[in-house]
Amino acid sequence: MIEGWSVVPERAAVDAAGPNAEVAHGDGVTFAYGADALVVIVDAGDRPHGNAVDDANTLMLREPLPSEATEWISSKNKSNQPLLGFVKMADGCLALGELYQATSTYRGMDPYTGEEGSLASAMLTWDERLPPELLDTVRPTPALPLPGIDWLDDVPQDLTRALRSFLTAWYADVPVAPATPHRAAMKLPPPLLAFHDIAAGREEILGRQDFIEPLDEIEYLEDEPLVVFAAENQGVWVALIDPTEDDPVVWYDGGPQRLRERERLSGFLLQFALNEAVSTSPFTGFATVTPESLDRFVEDLVPVPLQPMRVPGDPTRHWVAPGLVAMAADYGESGIWLSVGSRQRSALRPLRSRLDWEHFNG
Repeated sequence: MIEGWSVVPERAAVDAAGPNAEVAHGDGVTFAYGADALVVIVDAGDRPHGNAVDDANTLMLREPLPSEATEWISSKNKSNQPLLGFVKMADGCLALGELYQATSTYRGMDPYTGEEGSLASAMLTWDERLPPELLDTVRPTPALPLPGIDWLDDVPQDLTRALRSFLTAWYADVPVAPATPHRAAMKLPPPLLAFHDIAAGREEILGRQDFIEPLDEIEYLEDEPLVVFAAENQGVWVALIDPTEDDPVVWYDGGPQRLRERERLSGFLLQFALNEAVSTSPFTGFATVTPESLDRFVEDLVPVPLQPMRVPGDPTRHWVAPGLVAMAADYGESGIWLSVGSRQRSALRPLRSRLDWEHFNG
């Protein structure tokens, strides 16, 4: 075992809760509650949507969880009892030390008492980050086929075809659900109609961070020949087009004056999809970087040959590799915000040691 980290028998991990501790089992996780502590023991393994170690100092709990465990976590909060973490491996349980709740979400709340409902998820952290070789042991990551970047070849001559190829490959793991066709109240440009055709049955393509308006909710601005077709998640801006044009100019409305996007609608939609791929993928990383460190970071990535986007920072540029999208948003004096995203953890793993990441779960 790596120096500074200890492995104890599973019985000893349970006993850390105190004598006569109560034990409850969930999917890939065991809880022990006693007079001394609440103990959480997760099984080793890579379970992006389950109970598991997520990154070098984060453990995720997700519903369904044993009802006793959600009550114990609530009791711990009230009593300030320590929360101790372990990872169950083949040769014993790796001791993570004391855990702290970074964030928690609850399912429902009693409208009369204000009492929280059942625990839906919890992000638990600990102080000392796992070394990479130990992280790879407790969270082995399978290497799976990655979507390619052949769609880049279509960018110079057919942006809509490039968009379709990118989205189809990127969201290949998302089932297409039955969808009721929506109709717009006016004629709309072909690139926007194509985007909605690609997204039919997969709502996440319309955006989770920012979003493209459903066809039946696209409306004209009052007293103007422009429609709102997209919006920022907190209402900072809405995006406008003239729907009578085949590939119209995109305008942002929300600041002191309207701002024109550099690419027309077809380019904007591809850049929007890349932004969402970075921001909402299950495996992400971000760091504030200098221009020099950004240049070094993207040396072996392929730039997307479009003019820089104006949001979320101006300029915002994109690079890709198989299964990976990187986005650098320049916020001026606040620095350059570099984000990476993938739907497969293995695509991020080679980047793990290349920057001092503020967050990274690859």
